[in-house]
Amino acid sequence: MNNKTKKKIDVKPIADLAKILDDLNLTEISYSDGDFSVSVSKAAATQTILPSPVETKNEQVENTETDFRNDPRAIKSPMVGTVYLQPEPGANKFVDIGSQIKSGQTLLIIEAMKTMNPIESSLQGKVLRILVENEQAVEFGQPLMLIG
Repeated sequence: MNNKTKKKIDVKPIADLAKILDDLNLTEISYSDGDFSVSVSKAAATQTILPSPVETKNEQVENTETDFRNDPRAIKSPMVGTVYLQPEPGANKFVDIGSQIKSGQTLLIIEAMKTMNPIESSLQGKVLRILVENEQAVEFGQPLMLIG
């Protein structure tokens, strides 16, 4: 007779994370609470987006975040969530391209699980590029800005 007790897995948190994954069009999401931890991921579809002829050279949002994943000038997302480039609707952005940045300065907010998380710069310099749009869903480790 087997003395091991089978542990039943509660699939509801996994199903909830899978729904969030689909709703926010993410490829991976993790959640932990005490000694409970779960991660859900799926293969990402690759999409090539070619610039349209009407785009200008001054376009601040580009679909090239993968080009900057290993760039030392990149400020990366510390979490999965939704980006806000301004403190509240109608307010000025925290920073613009060309803004001088000090280490510790708030660059943007990421909302995760209904909590607003200010993202501070770990670098000093000038904002070279903003790689995300306001209210865009971002993933952990995704480049948000380049500071040089």
